[in-house]
Amino acid sequence: MSLARWICSFLALHAIANADPISTSDSTVRALGMGDAYTALANDESSLFYNPAGLARVHGINWKIFGLGGGASGVSAFTKAKGLSGGSASSFSNSIGQLYGEHVSTALGGESIFTMPMFGFGVYNHASALIRVDNPIYPNLHVRAINDTGYVFGVGVPAGPVHFGLDLKYIKRSGGDIPLGPADLADLNPKTVTDNITAWGQGYGADLGMSVVLPAPFFTAAMSAVWKNMGKIEFRSLNSSPIPDEDNNVTLGLGLDFELPLVSIRPAFDFTNVNRTDLQLTRKVNFGIEIGLPIIDIRGGFREGYYTAGVGVDLGLFRVDAATYGVELGDYPGQLEDRRYVAQFTMQLGLGNFSADGSSDAKAGKAGGKAGSSSSSDSLWGGHRLKQRR
Repeated sequence: MSLARWICSFLALHAIANADPISTSDSTVRALGMGDAYTALANDESSLFYNPAGLARVHGINWKIFGLGGGASGVSAFTKAKGLSGGSASSFSNSIGQLYGEHVSTALGGESIFTMPMFGFGVYNHASALIRVDNPIYPNLHVRAINDTGYVFGVGVPAGPVHFGLDLKYIKRSGGDIPLGPADLADLNPKTVTDNITAWGQGYGADLGMSVVLPAPFFTAAMSAVWKNMGKIEFRSLNSSPIPDEDNNVTLGLGLDFELPLVSIRPAFDFTNVNRTDLQLTRKVNFGIEIGLPIIDIRGGFREGYYTAGVGVDLGLFRVDAATYGVELGDYPGQLEDRRYVAQFTMQLGLGNFSADGSSDAKAGKAGGKAGSSSSSDSLWGGHRLKQRR
């Protein structure tokens, strides 16, 4: 089976075509486990994707050497999709009939990120694909595939309890968003799909963020506002094929960090896509909690009205995170859930505990900090959980 045919088989699946899912391509596995509510908690390398103001709270010098992850959904539909591996274009099209009402999504990604107080730089590649087939009477096939290779540089500046941040992004994107109706499906050839999802273009974007951080004796509170992809990121294609744009997103967040001797508790709330009027309120509300124990973190929450759950194991130099979450594929909340499962393996180093304000207090940087980003010792191995809670 050719690579192009395999991509089409895996990607060609689902369609309530007028409903676009909210993207999670730049979301971290840790955050997805707690409802993807992370705007106010971010103060490590995740600040480059959630809130650049969080860079003002980074402690020490940290290098996420690599983070490799992936995920999928629609396991039963994927089993059916494997039957599309051979035959002519007409047999390929006929085989789609057994996939009516099914949907499959998949994601792969990797990044390498360097951070220090007030600064961060990262290189990443994030890919995702969604296929859905719907309506056997008037069949529709919807394929959406995106592959981003990006570079991001961010700055976060503290001004007392108020922190400001800005990051700049260059993204090379390949992919497409392809709806196909009955006439197209009658004699669909896999090449019709692959020709559209292999087109690529480039775009430039920026995120602007602000946080108010209020430390207290037993906890830290943070309130944040972020404008992601200011204006919109439009991709200039080198041919006539359209490349999906990246819409701007205004998000408000609230996070609390309670640090006790052997446990930390971090509840968080995000109100996303404030600027969009086409989304119902339930789809905009994310909230969750993380309970940090020695070595292990347990997470849970709600995203778009669907539950999320996750776990993390932090061994200092290495960390493993896994999560499950739901994505709404329908027109309204609760109509059609795509239940997804993701995992990531990370290797990173951290050195020192100095910060932008000259503080070496570990608590000042822990509202979301992880591994080397808020280590309480001058360790090359990061892993503040192992060091602080034993």
